[in-house]
Amino acid sequence: MRAAAWIGFACLLAACGGGGEPVPEGVLPRDKFKEVLLEAQLIEARVNHELSLGIHQTAPAKSYYEELFEAQGITEEAFKATFKYYSERPELLRPVYEEILTELGQRKDGIRQ
Repeated sequence: MRAAAWIGFACLLAACGGGGEPVPEGVLPRDKFKEVLLEAQLIEARVNHELSLGIHQTAPAKSYYEELFEAQGITEEAFKATFKYYSERPELLRPVYEEILTELGQRKDGIRQ
């Protein structure tokens, strides 16, 4: 799914809010979710880059995500369930995205040096 769609979906679900209930079974641990979500952002950047360069007429995003889930030892369903869980709790999702943006910024700065 495109990054803008994920972010839009997160914003839409964030309006629903969330409570202090326990984390349901099947939701990834926060650190694992953050790691996978960061890699998903990199996949979206790769797909957009490949499309803009004309490398692919339709980017193989699905295969990139399949590789990500396999490498991380998770399922697409677990990722989606976790994304939905956090999207419904913006107070939990916001810090995750802030940490991801910080990490991406550090990686970008490391490439420039």
